Amino acid sequence: MAFCTNCGQSVQAANKFCASCGAPLQPSAAPLPYTPPMQPSPQPVYQNVPPPAPVYQTPVPGYPAETVKYVLSDIWIVNSARIKETCTLIISERRSIFAKCTPQITNIVGQEARAKMDYEHKGFFGKWKASVFSKNYFPDYYKKFSPDQILQETPGNFAIDNSTILKIGIKLYNQDDAATGGYCGFEFQTVNGNLNLYSSNNYESDFKLAYGKGVVK
Repeated sequence: MAFCTNCGQSVQAANKFCASCGAPLQPSAAPLPYTPPMQPSPQPVYQNVPPPAPVYQTPVPGYPAETVKYVLSDIWIVNSARIKETCTLIISERRSIFAKCTPQITNIVGQEARAKMDYEHKGFFGKWKASVFSKNYFPDYYKKFSPDQILQETPGNFAIDNSTILKIGIKLYNQDDAATGGYCGFEFQTVNGNLNLYSSNNYESDFKLAYGKGVVK
């Protein structure tokens, strides 16, 4: 039933004026169509994904099992065109592999380092540290692969047989430079020729463990 908005008396829905007070009657508004309530958008579910499992190499017939023993990052080589190439030295029982440090690999290592910090609930500071010091996580990256897989990872990667290394000479440069802290030079003398490496890290103790004290001079 409708009512007059002026005097409150009941009126017929078809009337245009109130029979009691004569006030014009407003037509009843059509009911609004029913709109179902909006369902909330599903929230993304974040899961802590553990780091990928290591990949183990099947031993090659005629060779003993070969695994990654040492990973030394932030090493550079000056090629014949006098261009500095940054690489990572991966040492196994049999070979020393020089893997190029490309922007793509550096990005992958950084992503894996941040994922590891997230999985371990290290928070913002842990992720920031993983981004800034990503070179410290190269061992975790390369120890997932076999030496053969590392050798084939990037064109230009190469290896020398550890049995051909006669001597590794070490020379320190600009150690008194407070700004840079100096750097180290490493000369690999092999039966096939010499190879000169440089790094801001002094890997003398690592080389002695990997190749033997008698080789490192």
